[in-house]
Amino acid sequence: MKNCLQVTECISGRLIIITAIAGVTILAAALVTMALDPIQLLINYNTRVTNNSFMFNMFQKEVDGAHLSLYVFNVTNAQEFMTGEDHSLNVQEVGPFTYAEIRQNIDIDLDEEAGELEFTPNMKLRFVPEQSVARPEDVIVTVPNLALLSVASLVSSLPFFIRNTFKLLFSTLNCKSITTIDVYSFLWGYSDPLISQAYNIVPGIVYFDKFGIMDRLYDNKTIYRMRVGIRDEDRFSIKTLKKYMKSDNWMNERALESYKYKNTYEGAAYPPGLNVETPINIYRLGVCRELNLEFHGTKNMEYGGDAWIYRISNETFNRDCGAGVCGMMDLSSCTYGIPITMSRTHFLDTDPKIYERIKGINPDPSKHDSHFLLEPNIGISLSTSLSLQMNMNLADLRFSDKTEMFSDLVLPVAYIKVVQQDVFDTLNGILRTIHVTAPITLISIEVTMFLIAVAILAYSGLLLYRRSKCKAKKKAYAKLNLRQNLPLIQCQLKKT
Repeated sequence: MKNCLQVTECISGRLIIITAIAGVTILAAALVTMALDPIQLLINYNTRVTNNSFMFNMFQKEVDGAHLSLYVFNVTNAQEFMTGEDHSLNVQEVGPFTYAEIRQNIDIDLDEEAGELEFTPNMKLRFVPEQSVARPEDVIVTVPNLALLSVASLVSSLPFFIRNTFKLLFSTLNCKSITTIDVYSFLWGYSDPLISQAYNIVPGIVYFDKFGIMDRLYDNKTIYRMRVGIRDEDRFSIKTLKKYMKSDNWMNERALESYKYKNTYEGAAYPPGLNVETPINIYRLGVCRELNLEFHGTKNMEYGGDAWIYRISNETFNRDCGAGVCGMMDLSSCTYGIPITMSRTHFLDTDPKIYERIKGINPDPSKHDSHFLLEPNIGISLSTSLSLQMNMNLADLRFSDKTEMFSDLVLPVAYIKVVQQDVFDTLNGILRTIHVTAPITLISIEVTMFLIAVAILAYSGLLLYRRSKCKAKKKAYAKLNLRQNLPLIQCQLKKT
């Protein structure tokens, strides 16, 4: 009788391939998820600027933005200074007088193909009495006559006969170098017969009919046209800024001023997914030059993530040293020649020689420094405290006895503290989701996917091992059957 051994069917190779592909696919998905950061991808998608997107709709709304607190430097020794009894000018800050910025972007032109957004920022100010010492109309201060000093500075470099004409004009109009005025007029502008006369004499040099600090920063006779980027890498970065005279056909007119910027933002929104190496500059309407920011570390926030701390760099106030304006930012190019400069408040971190003839300057980092707190994932500003001082960098004014005491003086005029409104209540839930809930959920999913992939691949390996063992057994049994059957076949051959 033939002695034959039987072997069952081995595991299907197709099943092994299917399980192996499933395991590799799930593992690859887990690795891709780890590498691509889907949370940031979702943030980028939800903060995109396209027609009818959330960001674009928000961009068009009127918003109550930053609060501006103004402090005026009141002169306390006017008579002694003008007579020469005191060589130094004594000042004392008066304030704050606080205004809320109300902004709406109008005339919006979105070009998705070019990746740009063009618009006109429309800014209004609302007085905030509860954050002010008093109404500016009710507070009287003694301040330098900015109209006189501005005109004197503008004509100081003109030919001798023109300077003499203005010297005579100063005396004829009985101009005073230091005047008493209410804060509102000082901020928003006051008419002065000197300005009117100067405008008629040198209209190409003196173009304004009144002078005020806020009137210069929020000039209601002009209109700005701004173009910003909308792609992930340059979102809300200012590309160009043009300034026009406000009229019915301003779009057909030649721009009064035109500027190009790079890596410059208005301070509210930035590209999502910032990194520490990303250069950041800040621009404020009315100030034609940007402020360069430096990264100064991180701060752990209550929502579970780290915010980035930035401060204004020293380079911002030292870039004009070559032009003789060191420790300050020269703004004369965008104030029609008026020698206005911006510095840190109370000349913080500035060479004391600059204000050696000014008494009452008390720089204090806790009060006068600026900081910016940014959330890098979304690219938004969480907190801003920007403090800047407006000065007049006066030239040689000895051509007139009305102004000679102010010659070569850096005169502090006022300072502005810009504080962004709190956004934590609005964004706290979103930020906690981004920094706590979403990462935990994502890690859990990634770990689960990884474990499932490992388990499937291990099972696939086990199936492959069993299949190889099965095939080995089948091969061995086949050889054994062959040895047992050969003699019988040979016998049968011999009998025939």
